Amino acid sequence: MFKNKNVLISGGSSGIGLALAKQFFSLGSSVTVLARRKDILDKAKTKIEKERINSNQNVKSISADVSKYSDLKSALENERPAVDILINSAGIAYPGKFLELDPDVFYNVMNINYYGTVNLTKLIVPEMVEKRSGYIVNISSLAAVIGIYGYTAYAPSKYAVRGFSRCLRAELKSKGVDVSVVLPPDTDTPQLAFEHTLLPEITQQINQKGGVMTPEKVADSIIKGMKRKKFTIIPGLEGKILYLFAPIFGRYFYHFAVKREK
Repeated sequence: MFKNKNVLISGGSSGIGLALAKQFFSLGSSVTVLARRKDILDKAKTKIEKERINSNQNVKSISADVSKYSDLKSALENERPAVDILINSAGIAYPGKFLELDPDVFYNVMNINYYGTVNLTKLIVPEMVEKRSGYIVNISSLAAVIGIYGYTAYAPSKYAVRGFSRCLRAELKSKGVDVSVVLPPDTDTPQLAFEHTLLPEITQQINQKGGVMTPEKVADSIIKGMKRKKFTIIPGLEGKILYLFAPIFGRYFYHFAVKREK
């Protein structure tokens, strides 16, 4: 399914995006990783290259900001990557109490997580539709299943990605393009390490009740889900349980936070 395919991954320089890039490359795909920092992209390319299985594969990088449509368009036009599979993995999280967060935080998180997904998809999907072939995978979050104290900036952006994916799927299925949305749990990435420096105490207590997955295990779950063309891909048993019993867990986390906020 993935051999000789061309895969474009935003946020491909670290975390889940990099883990996916390495796995796709190990399955015979050619990979282009897109992120803002060229130095990090160069390091990522070196790591991906180690997974090569044949001489026909290519690993490339594009330095661009997914939240800036015009700049992103120019970067893609310069590189002209062929794309069979698009992975929208670029994202940031900035936890904190609503009353204490600067308004710019909300705009920045939404611009990268949601509009970044829309921007890249908007630029790539016309070619897929023309070929009547393609696969789009959007990385959302379990935070898009239940609202959690401390994530008023992050969770709505991931709810938006989830809703976008549902609508996109309905529009593109008849045009030969498949869509999946991924709801990963906390994943051991540089982003998570940064989040932990900002988490309110109540959020820390809530997060302690769940486990942390490695990027490699999340990527493995995504690959397996894509092979089955599942729309909603939920890595890990704990995530699946939370998804299935979201109303129960949602009420529990809500009352847990309210009691400790008093």
